[in-house]
Amino acid sequence: MKKFKYLLIACLAISLFSCEDDDIVKLNDSEYVPASNIEGFGTTLEISKPQKAETVTISYTPASYGVDIVKTHKLQFATSEDFSDPMTFDVDASDNSFSFSVGALNEFLTEDLALTVDEEATVSARVMTYSLNGVDTLYSSPVNFKTTPYLDILFAENTFYLFGDGVGRIAQNNKLKLNKVFGEPDDSWTIVWMEATGTFKLCSDVNYKGVIGKVGDPVDGEYTLGTVENRGEDIPVPGTAGYYTVGVNMATNKLMIEPANVYITGPNVDAWPVSSVTEENRFKQDTENKTMYLTKSFLGGELRLHVTHPYISASDWWHAEFIFLDGKIEYRADGGDQERVNIDGGEKTIELDFINQTGKIK
Repeated sequence: MKKFKYLLIACLAISLFSCEDDDIVKLNDSEYVPASNIEGFGTTLEISKPQKAETVTISYTPASYGVDIVKTHKLQFATSEDFSDPMTFDVDASDNSFSFSVGALNEFLTEDLALTVDEEATVSARVMTYSLNGVDTLYSSPVNFKTTPYLDILFAENTFYLFGDGVGRIAQNNKLKLNKVFGEPDDSWTIVWMEATGTFKLCSDVNYKGVIGKVGDPVDGEYTLGTVENRGEDIPVPGTAGYYTVGVNMATNKLMIEPANVYITGPNVDAWPVSSVTEENRFKQDTENKTMYLTKSFLGGELRLHVTHPYISASDWWHAEFIFLDGKIEYRADGGDQERVNIDGGEKTIELDFINQTGKIK
């Protein structure tokens, strides 16, 4: 009886594995057909800011693996028809189509594909299909269309922003804001991590000229900014990766870059500018972790931090003061006195991360 049971189990096992093998053979022998008939882009896809809430629908004929198997379709874009650097759009398919807003597409085109706003570009699109592990991914034939991305950021009035590969913000829609200087309305500044190579430009609302760069070479470290008539060229980064302070003086239409100089002042060091602006009170750079830090024995009291730059009054240090509250850096800019934070005396490390705009005490 036991022998019969073992024989029966063995037969069932052989039958089960045979069925699984048959399924694999069927899948491998099936004809794979990628998605096709992509429609909706047209020859030219017109997009604009007033249309940002409108819906774009792209239809297609789904791919087939020749058997009933789970499959997922995704929409991919590239700036070349050979798709040497494809980017996948984060939108799910439904009823053999993709639906998304004009605004979502514009954000993808400017930030993922890094297309320049207000310049017509040719874009390639295709449908990618994938299934279970080990099953080939299928790609449709690409379709090409022309489109012109638009600038879509909410600008603060009379405020500059940075963008460019040299400052880690490739698209104009993904920008770094310059801070205003209290009592000095023509000046603004920001601390930004700059890569070893690359460039950047400024962008703003129409009152501040839109997108501008430099005109000519720097003189004594100062760049002349572009104008509406001559918007200028990209501004190169200094060439060594690190934190830099970018200052803009609208009265002279100049821009100056210098290594970031951040200082502690006030009760914690028992001194005030300009006497507190010394090397022992200056934050050091941790290049590996892309932070700035200061380690020393502090006195207890209110934490006061500020930046120095040739465009900022040295004696009026509080014009460019900042603090971190609940771990987030807050700038005084052109506002009033900030909320204060007290620290206890003793050996501590203050760490600032200007990429993520955070601060902490360790």
